[in-house]
This record gives sequence, structure tokens and C-alpha cells, in this order.
Amino acid sequence: MNTRTPTDAGTAATVEPRSGAEAALYQRLREHLGGYLRLPDAAAALPGVLDDARARSLSATATLERLLAVEVDAAEARRLASRTHLACLPAAYTLADFDYSAQPGVDEEALIRDLASLRFLDEAATVLFIAAGSNGPATNYRCAGSPPRPRRTRRG
Repeated sequence: MNTRTPTDAGTAATVEPRSGAEAALYQRLREHLGGYLRLPDAAAALPGVLDDARARSLSATATLERLLAVEVDAAEARRLASRTHLACLPAAYTLADFDYSAQPGVDEEALIRDLASLRFLDEAATVLFIAAGSNGPATNYRCAGSPPRPRRTRRG
């Protein structure tokens, strides 16, 4: 069983396990991580983390922390992607994407950047957003990132 890892030069280097028992232990560890524990990113990162630990003579605790950090980072990225998807936002835009020259109603870019800093939270200040020319609550809900409430209809 060979483990392929990237080297500093960008080419792949082959690191041989020290013994057959170590290779069997490695395979069991990958099966535990990827199968039973359902930690696929940790299982995928295992060869690189073990080779790095061997090269740097890291302790078992430091090696385990590095391996679990890979899985934690991947889980946080999955959760963020899930939350973004469930928010039903129309598109992922940032302030860097906003074209201030195409929006004459936006007077000051500095004001928008100040609001983006969330300074008003530290100051406990009230901020009121008014959408001119909007069609009412539906636009306000869309701006807040939640779906509009269904309209009530009269029966009879």
C-alpha cells in the first residue's frame, strides 16, 4: 500500500508504510473515518496529515487535532453553503459586486460601507431601510432575505 502526497516542489512523492501491520492499521483508520464515523474529509486528508506528522515528528495529539481541523473546516463550509441555499436569496452578491455608478439613487458609497461594517450594532443605533417605489411588504421581505407571506384572499 502506497500513500501519495504532494511535496514542496508540487510533484507527488510516494511514502511507504513502515510495516504490514501499519498498512492494515491505516486501512482500518480510513474505514472508521470515512465509513462508520462519516468523516469523509478527514478520511481524504489522512495520508497528508500522517505524512506531515511523520516528517515533523508531531505528537499523536497534534496529529489528531490537525486531522479533525480538516473535518471541522469542511463541516463549517457545508453548513454555510446549506444556510445560504436555504435562505432562498436570489443570488450571491457582495458589496464589491455592486455598481454604484449604475445606481444614481445611492448617494454615498461611504454610507453603504459604513453600514456593512455593522458599527451601528456596537452603538445600539436604529437603522431604517426604506425602499422607494417598492411594491410593499413583498419587497421588504425579499430585502430581509425571507420569503413573502402568502396573500390572504376573501371568500364569498
